[in-house]
Amino acid sequence: MINNQAGGKKKQQGLALLVLVIIIFLAMTTYYFSSISIVEIKTDKVEQTQAVLKRAKQALLAYAVTKWYQPGEGGKMGKLPCPDYNNNGVDGEQDGNCGNAYANAIGYFPWRTLGLEIAKDSSGACLLYAVSPAYKTSPAAALNPDSYGQFRIVNNAGAVVQGALPEDRPVAVIIAPEAALSGQARENNPAITCGSYYGNNIFNLTAAYLDNNGNTNNAAIDPGTDNVIEKIVAMYAGSDETNNPLNDRLVTISHRELWDAMQEVITGAAFGTRMRNLTEAIALCFAEYGDHNGERLPMPAALDLNGGEYRKNSDYDDSGNFNMRFAGRLPYNVSRANTEINNGDDDNIFSNAYCDGLDLPSTGVTETINFSNDMGSDQGEYFDLWSNWKDHFFYAISKDHNPSESTAGCSGDCIKVGGSTYAGVVFFSGLKQVGQSRYAPPFEADDKKDVANYLENNNAADFPDNGGDADYDIVSGGSNDVMFCIKSDMSVAECL
Repeated sequence: MINNQAGGKKKQQGLALLVLVIIIFLAMTTYYFSSISIVEIKTDKVEQTQAVLKRAKQALLAYAVTKWYQPGEGGKMGKLPCPDYNNNGVDGEQDGNCGNAYANAIGYFPWRTLGLEIAKDSSGACLLYAVSPAYKTSPAAALNPDSYGQFRIVNNAGAVVQGALPEDRPVAVIIAPEAALSGQARENNPAITCGSYYGNNIFNLTAAYLDNNGNTNNAAIDPGTDNVIEKIVAMYAGSDETNNPLNDRLVTISHRELWDAMQEVITGAAFGTRMRNLTEAIALCFAEYGDHNGERLPMPAALDLNGGEYRKNSDYDDSGNFNMRFAGRLPYNVSRANTEINNGDDDNIFSNAYCDGLDLPSTGVTETINFSNDMGSDQGEYFDLWSNWKDHFFYAISKDHNPSESTAGCSGDCIKVGGSTYAGVVFFSGLKQVGQSRYAPPFEADDKKDVANYLENNNAADFPDNGGDADYDIVSGGSNDVMFCIKSDMSVAECL
């Protein structure tokens, strides 16, 4: 009897042990597979968000590459849309105007403008989008391959990981805000696809979606402050588990990436022809000024714009010193020449009627190019081109054709090109060549004031920026400089 009881106890103990092992095994198996499931879910969410960000980036690059082919857009190559922030417009459409001229802009990603379905991350939050001032649609700031972005990407400590060099600074950033963190109150309005616009207060909007890790505040981008390089930090390993959690994911479009995408455009025959035509049209406009003003031409603007802003049209103003510096940048404001000559011309030279309806002699066709309005066949594209590429234009005149001359002519103090004398020359300097640097204030030292960073074929050395009392032998050909000469009778021909 005792032995039977002992045997029963042993069986019970063995059974209990087996049950315990099974329970532990099931618990471990459940935990293991639950862990795998959690990891897979997290991975799927990351991949989903990254795919949405990638599509958004591709759409922006496609917009920049193709936009300039549309009617009226030929002078705005490289432009990106404004964000969608203002709730007065259609949801998903870019705003017509986004911030100050030289300030970064931020808001919702303009998915409808780009022809996409609504763009949301894995949490269901709409993508946000920030764009540098030169690249946004409006208000316009000069945009060409020498225009750099105004963002830097930093790590958790605030150190720069992308954008240390101007060429690497992002021109645009697309941000997936992911799920709301503690303290982020996101209002929802069923009538608006991407939620409430917070009364058009950009800081309320971004603070509800973008994070602050203690060193960098992604919500601090200010469209009301010019000339700022904003810092943005992306989610990093463990950043969603710290005292200052961060779950913003992002992709960038760097300066290099955008212009690499534009290479076929800016090195193609169509663009080359358009810039050649623009140079000829400008020369014709200035020759018309001379034809209306006794064959006297405006003085050039200073190479450094006398400390002015290279992005601002009105800072390209002519000199009032009629005894020296007969070469420099192309002037937009010619008020000093107008005062000296005592005429009734508009101070902004392109606003004068004789700068409209221009036909280019070199093409043999009728173009009716207009600078002062959009009524010509160019639809305003030529003025847009000049506005975006104005820092690439240079201009020299002969001393005998300056505004103070009572009788203009080329008796001795005149520019020579290929042995022939001319009243003036308009230069267009093409893309930056090896060894040239075109950085500009307020972010870098001023390289734009050195004409050697633009003109090739020894034209920089011969550039007559002082004196004007000798014959300057400017050379054409053998470079990417385009040159049109203004003759003493105010006719125009390509410099040969």
